[in-house]
Amino acid sequence: MKGISNFVSYTFTILFGFTILILFTSLIYSFYDQIQKTSITASLKQVSTQTVGSIVQLYNLGKEFKTNPVNSTSIIISNISLNYPEKIGDKNYEVELLSSPGIWNSITNFTIDSTSVTVIKETKSSSKIIARTTQRSFITYEQDLPNIPIILQGKFKSGENDILILVRYNYNGTIEDRIILGQSDIIVGITSIR
Repeated sequence: MKGISNFVSYTFTILFGFTILILFTSLIYSFYDQIQKTSITASLKQVSTQTVGSIVQLYNLGKEFKTNPVNSTSIIISNISLNYPEKIGDKNYEVELLSSPGIWNSITNFTIDSTSVTVIKETKSSSKIIARTTQRSFITYEQDLPNIPIILQGKFKSGENDILILVRYNYNGTIEDRIILGQSDIIVGITSIR
């Protein structure tokens, strides 16, 4: 019986050691993962802040530029190389510019005691820069832009062209400025939402 009790005590000691080792390893991995996520978020924030500064710089330059293109043409007023890092935290990432849609209406219809009720929720939104990793662990950082009346479009992906371009175009007598991130051959405009 003495041999069996020694075997049981050794077995419990080994199991207890493995349990402590697994808990310690999990704790270290969790700590490392949290530090890595914090570092990646800080880098995405830095990229977004750099992009905001460049957008404001191009917008101010466009206000001072007085030349207008002839009908159905466009001109590049200026461009800025953003010099984004190749990767963030050894992960590929992307940066996307989203223009403000202005005011969005959210309409909800429901029935209370056989009476139809309509609620209209009106919200304003601003232009945004969305920077996110494209590999695990997926981390997204969104930053609102200052309230500047210019349309933004474009997307940067790791390894692609990281140039911010200010374009002025004349479409049927309507002159608009647009800031484009990356390579874009088509200027996109929304005429209506249905």
